Amino acid sequence: MVRRLGCNQFTAVVLAFAAWCALLAPRAAAQIPSGPADIVLHNGKILKVDASFSTAQAVAVKGRKILAVGSNADVMKLAGPKTTVVDVKGRTVIPGLIDTHLHITGGSASQPIPPEEQRTYRVDWAAIRNKQDFLNQVRGIMAKFKPPKGEWIGFTNGLSFNSGESTTDQAKILYDDLNRYDLDTVIPDNPALLTMGVPAENALFVNGKALDIMMVKHGDYLKKYGRFWLGSNGMPDGHIEPPATRLLLNRYAPRLSPEQQAPGIKRRLEELSAQGATTLSTKIREDGAEAYKLLEKRSEQTVRLAYGMGFDYFGSEEQVIDLAKYQYVVGSGSDMNWISSFAPSSIDGASTRACTNLKRSGSYLGIDDWFPVGQCHMDAEYRGGSGRAQIASGNYFRDFVFAMGKYGMRFANVHVAGDRSVSILLDMVEQIQKQYGPLATRNWQFDHCEFVNPADGPRAARLGVGFSCFIDNSFRRIEATANSYGEKAAHTYVVPAKTLLDAGVKVVFETDGGPEWPSLELFITRKDAKGKVWGPQERLDRPTLLKMVTLWAADYVLRPDRLGSIEAGKLADIAVLDRDYLTIPEDEINKIESSLTIMDGRIVYVNKKFAEENNLRPAGAIISTFQELLERPSTEQRGSGLDSGG
Repeated sequence: MVRRLGCNQFTAVVLAFAAWCALLAPRAAAQIPSGPADIVLHNGKILKVDASFSTAQAVAVKGRKILAVGSNADVMKLAGPKTTVVDVKGRTVIPGLIDTHLHITGGSASQPIPPEEQRTYRVDWAAIRNKQDFLNQVRGIMAKFKPPKGEWIGFTNGLSFNSGESTTDQAKILYDDLNRYDLDTVIPDNPALLTMGVPAENALFVNGKALDIMMVKHGDYLKKYGRFWLGSNGMPDGHIEPPATRLLLNRYAPRLSPEQQAPGIKRRLEELSAQGATTLSTKIREDGAEAYKLLEKRSEQTVRLAYGMGFDYFGSEEQVIDLAKYQYVVGSGSDMNWISSFAPSSIDGASTRACTNLKRSGSYLGIDDWFPVGQCHMDAEYRGGSGRAQIASGNYFRDFVFAMGKYGMRFANVHVAGDRSVSILLDMVEQIQKQYGPLATRNWQFDHCEFVNPADGPRAARLGVGFSCFIDNSFRRIEATANSYGEKAAHTYVVPAKTLLDAGVKVVFETDGGPEWPSLELFITRKDAKGKVWGPQERLDRPTLLKMVTLWAADYVLRPDRLGSIEAGKLADIAVLDRDYLTIPEDEINKIESSLTIMDGRIVYVNKKFAEENNLRPAGAIISTFQELLERPSTEQRGSGLDSGG
């Protein structure tokens, strides 16, 4: 029996197929260069991380690409009189690491950016004991800096609830005691937004002028989608959650320029180079992406960027039908900076703000009482912190994700922390595939897997959904997680990478913050800071983990034909390690550093000792150590505090 497609179904299939082709269209076949090599590394233990995980002794680089990989005798034949020949003396050589979720934006590392230029001021909570202390400090800041009337300004509250550093008493002042009317008494002439001790995109506190502007210009959108917390008078009290936060950040929040961000980004990339990382992937605003492109133009970018560009548009596109104009952007860009997704950035909170079905038996963060099931932005029933948000008739997150499926846009670079969020998204993927076909969600990835119900693994595999997993932050607080949700949940739900792999799910590696090698070690040991092993059944073997951070990660960043392995014709991203990753004791993996890092065919980093041993000082390369780079004196400004996620 032949099943005929209706007009709408046929159109949907064509759109999905066109988007899939745009995403996966084969690029020009990898051309293997010829002629004398520019660089030859020999006498090495080269882990090619190809399909068979084969090894070699030497590798040659010509221009931006790998010329040959093989025996010492064969590869050395490619050396010419101008070739840089490096005897790596038996060291392990691997493809450059690819971190699939790492936020790197920054300000100036050479000069501080004054608050009046950032238009963002910091509130120090060390001396704040009550609401009036807070208001007095803000009043003093306004008197000192005198921002021009009518100018949008921001305040970063010196609180960190995700890490457990801040207390319930501080949360009560900021979340319950203060309201928009209080802010109006000390910030009467400027629309203002304040952070709430969690990433800005997930919660903000605003004054009356900011609320008035938002309601006048975007009232219909905000009444439909929310979310505003309501006070005892039934009116918005100034505390807002997504999607209202995203609209505010994308349209009005103070930003650093690309020129201001570039120096700080450059420093962080240099630290990555010292660890052997050559590619990172993250969500980022357009001005942040422009900072990377500025470094590329200056030949100062030492790590590639594959970025999700939905950050600026999620919440800004009040009619999700407008997403149609972005359906072919994914995959575009250069080999240094390209777009890897167009997605909503974060769909829930982190730690105990992760949207979960797990039952909490205790609390360990200062804001647990405000978010008893986490921030469940995909759930149409979610009413915000303590259930105080207004009832919204629509759910912007769901509308946006369904529009992505309709237009064949890729979901990746997205913070998906909680098991309930994973389950809701998998339900949506099933619905999208039924409506628009399986190609509509091709290569969709969920980042973090902080809490995942292992039972969802087979369904994710069947739907073709992959996971980018981080472990460092989860294990820093895993004992507290066990206190909140029980030891069984901590052993089974927290980063179940091996269970997902065994179910047939594509899993890759991320740090969410770095550094690289301590995080990699945790996937192997599963030990917390006290040495206790959590989820021993989830321990990974070393070859599998190396594939997750190279070969498989290249597929996540949409460059499997160019990155991820040491093979002739691929781009020359290579790291020479100072220790043998495959044989050293597992509790020493965290100490691994790069002796030499090649990115895009040029040596970008050489460890100081290795440089001395080999009389090697390539033009433009960083000659240092990882520790020295971390300890550099700095007046670095890490942005305004309004650009982070999670």
